[in-house]
Amino acid sequence: MLGLDMRTRKVLAAFSQFDNDVRAERTVAGMKAAIEKGRWTFKAPLGYLNARSKDTPITLMPDPDRAPFVAKAFDLYATGCYNKLQVLKIVTDLGLRTSKGKRLSPQSFDKLLRKPIYAGWLTVPNWGERRRGNFEPLVSQELFDNVQALMDGRRLSVTPHLLNNPDFPLRRFAQCGHCGTPLTGSWSKGRNKRYPYYRCHNGKCNGVKIRREELESSFVKYLENLQPKTEYIALFNEIVLDVWKEKQVLAIARHKALQRQLEELQGRKDKLVDAFVYRKEIDQGTYQEQLDKVNEAITLAEMELNDAKLDELDVEAVLNFSQHLILNAARLWTEFSLEQKQRFQKILFPQGVQFSEGAFRTAATCLIFSMLQQTEAQKERMVAPRGFEPLLPG
Repeated sequence: MLGLDMRTRKVLAAFSQFDNDVRAERTVAGMKAAIEKGRWTFKAPLGYLNARSKDTPITLMPDPDRAPFVAKAFDLYATGCYNKLQVLKIVTDLGLRTSKGKRLSPQSFDKLLRKPIYAGWLTVPNWGERRRGNFEPLVSQELFDNVQALMDGRRLSVTPHLLNNPDFPLRRFAQCGHCGTPLTGSWSKGRNKRYPYYRCHNGKCNGVKIRREELESSFVKYLENLQPKTEYIALFNEIVLDVWKEKQVLAIARHKALQRQLEELQGRKDKLVDAFVYRKEIDQGTYQEQLDKVNEAITLAEMELNDAKLDELDVEAVLNFSQHLILNAARLWTEFSLEQKQRFQKILFPQGVQFSEGAFRTAATCLIFSMLQQTEAQKERMVAPRGFEPLLPG
């Protein structure tokens, strides 16, 4: 711009800025339009690769080197048996690395577990956009939601306490029945030796102070009293199996319907290619426009088909294992290791247990205990008292 006067320079600078603004607006508008069609326009996140092909509108494809590790991370964390650092260590040891070959930091891993894109969603908060992507999700919506619930504290995690004490498995799990403070455990010094005690840590309450063997013996008896009768478990198993079989029938029907839909879309695509390539009935622009629509519909149908895949689960084996745990809860608790005890306790009593006046009580037991207790109570109410049996005609 040498040799130009100041006014001319300002005019040219203004035109240049205007041109840049227009280009930027066109770029943003184009990106928004692409996202509205389910197309990802940014750098692919970890676990995906940017896909650029004229034959398909898909913009992301699973990275064969990293996608399995990302999916594994969601699977592990959703069990509730591992914290984030433990899951990160496992998938890192398996081989998860960034595109530059580096290990993920805990902060990056936390963000990864929060990204809806792994469940197939395109989200751009600054634009207020949330669209279903036209690519294959790495995890199901149910799995993603379970992980979010665990991270938000809306679902129970059965990870053991970081500050474990093998001498006191009920520490922090059992609560004072007077004030609700979690009990702590410690050794008290006697005349000749030290004795283990559980006690309320609230200095204003001190409602509970009990020898370890007494509290744990009471807990074992509490588990024994919760044990349902075998016949009620058999009835519960029958109900679960009936519901499972019914859901399997519905799932099979949906799977077949989606397969038919996919076959019909593939047939439409074949007819479109035939009309353009062989019969020359449509022009290039019409062909490309219709091909994009059909390919997008095929992609969405394949995603739905993948979500509707049948679970291969031996439900009878699961029920038999659950039955073994429930019928032997007291004995198993005494035999378990510290970590197993803590996980087992949280599964049986999601909100912990309270102890006062020599007895345990709880606000909520696990679902199967609750259902079996309801079933047992209903059956007992249906039994006629002795001496009042109805007279049946002979």
